Amino acid sequence: MYQWRYLGGHLALDLCNTVSWRLDPARTVDRLGTAALFADWFRTATGLRAEADHGMLDRVRLLRDETIRVVDAHLAGEPPDLRFVYDAWREALHHARPSERLPITVTADEPVHHLALAVAELLHRPDLSALRRCDGEGCGWLFLDTTRNHSRRWCDSADCGNRARVRAYSRRRA
Repeated sequence: MYQWRYLGGHLALDLCNTVSWRLDPARTVDRLGTAALFADWFRTATGLRAEADHGMLDRVRLLRDETIRVVDAHLAGEPPDLRFVYDAWREALHHARPSERLPITVTADEPVHHLALAVAELLHRPDLSALRRCDGEGCGWLFLDTTRNHSRRWCDSADCGNRARVRAYSRRRA
Protein backbone atom coordinates (compact mmCIF):
# COMPACT_ATOMS: atom_id res chain seq x y z
CA MET A 1 0.00 0.00 0.00
CA TYR A 2 1.14 3.56 -0.72
CA GLN A 3 2.85 5.32 2.19
CA TRP A 4 1.07 8.68 2.61
CA ARG A 5 3.39 11.66 2.80
CA TYR A 6 2.37 14.92 4.43
CA LEU A 7 4.94 17.47 3.31
CA GLY A 8 2.73 20.45 2.51
CA GLY A 9 2.60 21.95 5.96
CA HIS A 10 -1.18 22.36 5.70
CA LEU A 11 -4.07 19.93 5.24
CA ALA A 12 -5.30 21.72 2.08
CA LEU A 13 -1.86 21.42 0.47
CA ASP A 14 -1.55 17.78 1.50
CA LEU A 15 -4.88 17.20 -0.23
CA CYS A 16 -3.47 18.81 -3.40
CA ASN A 17 -0.42 16.58 -3.07
CA THR A 18 -2.51 13.44 -3.47
CA VAL A 19 -1.70 13.86 -7.17
CA SER A 20 1.88 12.74 -7.68
CA TRP A 21 3.93 14.04 -10.62
CA ARG A 22 1.07 16.29 -11.70
CA LEU A 23 3.30 18.39 -13.97
CA ASP A 24 4.45 15.31 -15.93
CA PRO A 25 1.44 13.79 -17.71
CA ALA A 26 3.36 10.58 -18.48
CA ARG A 27 3.94 9.94 -14.76
CA THR A 28 0.88 11.56 -13.10
CA VAL A 29 -0.72 9.35 -10.46
CA ASP A 30 -3.95 10.13 -8.59
CA ARG A 31 -3.34 8.63 -5.14
CA LEU A 32 -7.08 8.91 -4.35
CA GLY A 33 -8.02 6.21 -6.84
CA THR A 34 -10.73 4.63 -4.70
CA ALA A 35 -13.05 5.62 -1.88
CA ALA A 36 -11.13 3.26 0.43
CA LEU A 37 -7.84 5.02 -0.39
CA PHE A 38 -9.45 8.37 0.33
CA ALA A 39 -10.83 7.12 3.67
CA ASP A 40 -7.33 5.90 4.61
CA TRP A 41 -5.71 9.20 3.56
CA PHE A 42 -8.33 11.24 5.45
CA ARG A 43 -7.91 9.14 8.60
CA THR A 44 -4.13 9.45 8.60
CA ALA A 45 -4.22 13.17 7.68
CA THR A 46 -6.83 14.24 10.22
CA GLY A 47 -7.22 11.45 12.76
CA LEU A 48 -10.92 11.28 11.84
CA ARG A 49 -12.68 8.28 10.41
CA ALA A 50 -14.89 8.72 7.38
CA GLU A 51 -17.24 6.48 5.50
CA ALA A 52 -16.37 7.22 1.90
CA ASP A 53 -18.26 6.30 -1.23
CA HIS A 54 -17.73 7.05 -4.91
CA GLY A 55 -19.88 10.20 -4.81
CA MET A 56 -17.91 11.64 -1.91
CA LEU A 57 -14.64 10.75 -3.64
CA ASP A 58 -15.76 12.66 -6.74
CA ARG A 59 -16.59 15.73 -4.61
CA VAL A 60 -13.24 15.56 -2.82
CA ARG A 61 -11.35 15.22 -6.10
CA LEU A 62 -13.21 18.22 -7.53
CA LEU A 63 -12.37 20.30 -4.44
CA ARG A 64 -8.74 19.18 -4.71
CA ASP A 65 -8.52 20.01 -8.42
CA GLU A 66 -10.12 23.44 -7.95
CA THR A 67 -7.80 24.16 -5.03
CA ILE A 68 -4.81 23.28 -7.22
CA ARG A 69 -6.11 25.66 -9.92
CA VAL A 70 -6.47 28.48 -7.38
CA VAL A 71 -3.00 27.94 -5.89
CA ASP A 72 -1.39 27.62 -9.34
CA ALA A 73 -3.02 30.89 -10.42
CA HIS A 74 -1.79 32.60 -7.25
CA LEU A 75 1.76 31.31 -7.80
CA ALA A 76 1.64 32.51 -11.42
CA GLY A 77 0.59 35.98 -10.25
CA GLU A 78 -2.81 35.64 -11.93
CA PRO A 79 -6.16 36.40 -10.29
CA PRO A 80 -7.63 33.06 -9.18
CA ASP A 81 -11.24 32.09 -9.84
CA LEU A 82 -12.49 31.45 -6.30
CA ARG A 83 -16.15 30.73 -7.06
CA PHE A 84 -16.00 26.95 -6.57
CA VAL A 85 -13.87 27.15 -3.43
CA TYR A 86 -16.09 29.89 -2.04
CA ASP A 87 -19.24 27.83 -2.68
CA ALA A 88 -17.64 24.75 -1.04
CA TRP A 89 -16.71 26.89 1.96
CA ARG A 90 -20.26 28.27 2.27
CA GLU A 91 -21.68 24.75 2.06
CA ALA A 92 -19.25 23.59 4.77
CA LEU A 93 -20.26 26.51 7.01
CA HIS A 94 -23.90 25.52 6.54
CA HIS A 95 -23.07 22.08 8.00
CA ALA A 96 -20.64 23.34 10.66
CA ARG A 97 -21.24 23.45 14.38
CA PRO A 98 -19.44 25.29 17.17
CA SER A 99 -16.65 23.42 18.89
CA GLU A 100 -14.38 24.03 21.85
CA ARG A 101 -11.34 22.68 20.00
CA LEU A 102 -11.65 24.74 16.82
CA PRO A 103 -13.84 27.71 15.95
CA ILE A 104 -15.95 25.42 13.75
CA THR A 105 -15.97 21.74 12.89
CA VAL A 106 -17.96 19.41 10.72
CA THR A 107 -18.89 15.82 11.36
CA ALA A 108 -16.54 13.14 10.11
CA ASP A 109 -19.28 11.74 7.87
CA GLU A 110 -18.79 14.80 5.64
CA PRO A 111 -15.03 14.96 5.10
CA VAL A 112 -15.46 17.12 2.02
CA HIS A 113 -16.77 19.88 4.31
CA HIS A 114 -13.84 19.40 6.66
CA LEU A 115 -11.47 19.77 3.71
CA ALA A 116 -13.35 22.79 2.31
CA LEU A 117 -12.89 24.56 5.65
CA ALA A 118 -9.16 23.74 5.51
CA VAL A 119 -8.89 25.13 1.98
CA ALA A 120 -10.69 28.31 3.03
CA GLU A 121 -8.44 28.67 6.08
CA LEU A 122 -5.35 28.39 3.89
CA LEU A 123 -6.58 30.87 1.28
CA HIS A 124 -7.77 33.39 3.87
CA ARG A 125 -4.33 33.75 5.41
CA PRO A 126 -3.18 37.36 5.34
CA ASP A 127 0.18 36.36 3.86
CA LEU A 128 0.57 33.60 1.28
CA SER A 129 4.18 34.48 0.46
CA ALA A 130 5.38 31.17 1.97
CA LEU A 131 3.32 29.17 -0.53
CA ARG A 132 5.58 27.30 -2.96
CA ARG A 133 5.57 24.64 -5.68
CA CYS A 134 8.33 22.02 -5.69
CA ASP A 135 11.16 22.78 -8.13
CA GLY A 136 11.52 19.06 -8.83
CA GLU A 137 11.14 18.29 -12.51
CA GLY A 138 7.50 17.25 -13.07
CA CYS A 139 6.64 17.09 -9.35
CA GLY A 140 4.27 19.98 -8.75
CA TRP A 141 3.68 19.29 -5.05
CA LEU A 142 2.77 22.33 -3.00
CA PHE A 143 4.07 23.36 0.41
CA LEU A 144 4.48 26.19 2.87
CA ASP A 145 8.12 27.28 3.13
CA THR A 146 8.66 27.80 6.84
CA THR A 147 12.45 27.87 6.69
CA ARG A 148 14.11 30.84 8.35
CA ASN A 149 15.45 32.31 5.09
CA HIS A 150 12.56 31.09 2.91
CA SER A 151 14.86 29.05 0.69
CA ARG A 152 13.03 25.69 0.54
CA ARG A 153 12.89 24.55 -3.08
CA TRP A 154 11.67 20.97 -2.98
CA CYS A 155 8.78 19.07 -1.47
CA ASP A 156 11.35 16.77 0.11
CA SER A 157 15.09 17.36 0.07
CA ALA A 158 15.71 13.62 0.18
CA ASP A 159 13.46 12.97 -2.81
CA CYS A 160 13.12 15.72 -5.43
CA GLY A 161 16.04 17.61 -3.94
CA ASN A 162 18.31 14.59 -4.22
CA ARG A 163 17.27 13.97 -7.84
CA ALA A 164 18.07 17.60 -8.70
CA ARG A 165 21.48 17.38 -7.01
CA VAL A 166 22.31 14.14 -8.86
CA ARG A 167 21.28 15.72 -12.20
CA ALA A 168 23.39 18.81 -11.51
CA TYR A 169 26.37 16.64 -10.54
CA SER A 170 26.01 14.58 -13.73
CA ARG A 171 25.90 17.74 -15.86
CA ARG A 172 29.04 19.09 -14.19
CA ARG A 173 30.85 15.79 -14.73
CA ALA A 174 29.86 15.55 -18.40
